[in-house]
Amino acid sequence: MIWNIQQANSPNYELKFFIMKAKLFFIITAAVLFTFTTEAFSQRGAGNQRQACLSISDLTPEQEAKINTMRTARLSETTQHRAQMNELRAKRQSLRISQNPDMNELNGVIDQMADLRAQQMKASEAHHQSIREILTSEQRAMFDARPNNRARFEQRDNRAPRRGQGEFRGDTPRGRRR
Repeated sequence: MIWNIQQANSPNYELKFFIMKAKLFFIITAAVLFTFTTEAFSQRGAGNQRQACLSISDLTPEQEAKINTMRTARLSETTQHRAQMNELRAKRQSLRISQNPDMNELNGVIDQMADLRAQQMKASEAHHQSIREILTSEQRAMFDARPNNRARFEQRDNRAPRRGQGEFRGDTPRGRRR
């Protein structure tokens, strides 16, 4: 809309200009909040696990200190595991796209990935059991009743199909083929 001098001097001009600025401010604020909220929910890590462990009622300060120590050690192990797994994924991808892929080497990388995943699962269970050992029977019952302790695949069936997770994945949830 083209503004002429008469419209700029009208009393409604200031009101229209204020409304336009307010709308622009609202749109920018909503976009910024959406960006930060999306990033906060997409972060990996043990934030939810920490909250779940510390949400157990009647934890003594000693129990909290032990859980925090174990959690910190577990996070460093998990970081190492992720780094090793990322290296193996990159190696597998480079072997996969080479001109003449060596299937023996590719199968060897896949076996290493499976072994590493098994080690990670065993370490995760050991960590879980070590936390259970320091809890009282009432705390242990609450800890075992948490949804985080149920099978991950059991929860995935209730979610909507995930799209956009990469090539060739389609509607299948990650980690299990139907």
